[in-house]
Amino acid sequence: MINGMLSAEFLKMKKICLWIPVISAVILLLFTCMEWYLYFRQGEAGVYTGLNVVYLFLSFTMLLTISLLCSVFFETEHQAQGMKMIFSMPVSRRAFYFIKALWVIILMLICCSLILLGASLIWIVYTNERLPFLFLTKQVFGCFAASLPVLGIQLFLSARFANQTFPLAAGAIGAISSLFLARFGTKLLYVLPWAYPSMASPFIKGYTNWIILGAALGLIILLLGSIRFGAMEMK
Repeated sequence: MINGMLSAEFLKMKKICLWIPVISAVILLLFTCMEWYLYFRQGEAGVYTGLNVVYLFLSFTMLLTISLLCSVFFETEHQAQGMKMIFSMPVSRRAFYFIKALWVIILMLICCSLILLGASLIWIVYTNERLPFLFLTKQVFGCFAASLPVLGIQLFLSARFANQTFPLAAGAIGAISSLFLARFGTKLLYVLPWAYPSMASPFIKGYTNWIILGAALGLIILLLGSIRFGAMEMK
């Protein structure tokens, strides 16, 4: 049943959904290379400062890509009146909701893999220094795991509002705020899930706690979102 629903969702999926992770990964890698070459390569750490540049912009990339994917997935349903059809059929609304979430997660894992692969290839081509592959892997995938609460929030907003302007605006503001929340030093701000991706880096002491918190809270928010989605009425 799950495979059938995944296949059906894939057939409905807009092609842009497959390109968004690729474009996001390429833009992040190009911007990282440019920033490192222009401003960071003269530092004492040399090529290793590239990891700092990835850290600076990774959370923004993750959250904005998640917001775009969630909006595109549900925009298709809203425009084609698919939501009304789903709500009128004897189909599990929660399963429908979780399939959307699962596809967003799959595409985000592809995005993470592309970032990791691209960064590794650039490193190997540019320098003979040892590639800190494990560190880079933890940084990229840890950031995504910590982004799951925001995925849950964005998915519900995209499902709730037919006009995707508000979900996209909320996603963009959240992505931008992730660049600053973890750097203010105000622990009160750390309760906001938009701060988790920046805190889930190996550069931060105790970063695994933020990964675990993000993954657990993300699952809870997705579950609550599916329950609320199941109780929604579509006019």
